[in-house]
Amino acid sequence: MKTSVKLMFGALLAMGASTVMAQTPNPNDDKQCPNGNTVLENNSLYFEYSKQKNYKEAYEFWLSLYETAPDYNKNLYIEGEKILISQINGAIKEKNVEARKQYVEMLMGLYDNRIKYFGEDEKMPAAKILGTKAHYYLGFNGAAADLDTAYNWLSTSVNALKDNADAKALVQWVLVSQKKFAKDPSFKADYISNYMKGSEYIDGSLDNYYKRLENDLKILEGDANNAKAVKDTVTCHKFIDFIRNQKVALTGNFASSGAADVQTLVEVFEPQVEGKKDDAAFLDNVSKLLGRSKAGKETDLYFKVSEYSYALAPSLASAKGMSQLAMKNQDWDNAIKYLEEALTFAFQPEDKADILLLEANVYYKYKKNFPKGRELCRQSLALDRTNADPYIFIADMYRQSSEQVFPNEDAVVRSTCYMAAVEELQKGKAAEPSRAAEINSMIQAYKKAYPEKSQLFMKGMQAGTKYHIPGWINIDITIPD
Repeated sequence: MKTSVKLMFGALLAMGASTVMAQTPNPNDDKQCPNGNTVLENNSLYFEYSKQKNYKEAYEFWLSLYETAPDYNKNLYIEGEKILISQINGAIKEKNVEARKQYVEMLMGLYDNRIKYFGEDEKMPAAKILGTKAHYYLGFNGAAADLDTAYNWLSTSVNALKDNADAKALVQWVLVSQKKFAKDPSFKADYISNYMKGSEYIDGSLDNYYKRLENDLKILEGDANNAKAVKDTVTCHKFIDFIRNQKVALTGNFASSGAADVQTLVEVFEPQVEGKKDDAAFLDNVSKLLGRSKAGKETDLYFKVSEYSYALAPSLASAKGMSQLAMKNQDWDNAIKYLEEALTFAFQPEDKADILLLEANVYYKYKKNFPKGRELCRQSLALDRTNADPYIFIADMYRQSSEQVFPNEDAVVRSTCYMAAVEELQKGKAAEPSRAAEINSMIQAYKKAYPEKSQLFMKGMQAGTKYHIPGWINIDITIPD
């Protein structure tokens, strides 16, 4: 075997195939490894196999090097993770329980040694390594994983890195917190606190990816073939999709956990507010948490933390809270002012869409400015087409405008505004199918204003033909059958 290894190593040298050949000489290069090769030989051989994703062949050379010189270089750990995960998956496929257990233990040890030798690395510091360790510990141990062990690792990682923590670690920290609460109800306050912090960091992580994506798109406007920017947009979209999906799941889990009812949140946080009225992050998170539900937005605590938070440092959550307080006081102009300020803090499309819809609501319901209300609804839809509310709002504006648009016409002509409204409601039902029953009820109510076909015919309106509605509505509709 020694001869064949020498031949392989010589071939690699001749081909210049391995990128590690160009590295700065290492004091350990000539050290003998247990398999009879030198450190340099094993490094070159394992790395070349690993580059080809031939992890099975890479394993022997990597392991011999790892056991001899664990401080050799970072690639030993980057590639070692891939190699060991491949070995674990192979053992799982072969149903070899002992081998699987052995490789999982080796993987955990790999992370410990990476922290020991390369934990000061700027791109992959100890806290991030620990989060990755927890991720695979939970993934490969399943129900047998010790929740307290994983929780401690994840807490250390997340609390150190905050919104720079690995996205998977952030999500798992909240999930493990929920599992601990499910087993021990006394963990409720910790779970709520962790969910609150986790949501803050997840939103921060999402914002970071959206900022990166925005920057990449600006680069591509000037240089459409910029390979680095093209590649990074793919990365950003991948993580944005992952984090958004996980955010929705975590919110759903929290809502059904038994810890999320408004009364519980008020009981947990109200005693803390006065003592933390100078803690901007705490106040902002409580405002955000209560602002998730209609009932939460009606509590005195919501208004109090929003005021305290806004006074310290205006933010997305606190500006929205201040707009709610202004609406409660029927101060529509200030409600709009705060919502427009909130929009300047929003990076995520769904946040922007929500704020625009809230502003549309003020314009159409309270200021009766239907053109502006529709404009804002359409802006909201451009960012989020999965919400039926903008369509429902527009439909209601059309319904209310029949006399304004047709001041000198009879009920037959005015009914076209109801037809336009029904077209919007149909779009809303398609956008959010789960609300079909609710929207169908609205449609039936609006259709009661439809005249008989003979009455339409007398006005020159036939089923399937186009009809223009003038005024601020200014759209063409299709006369229904």
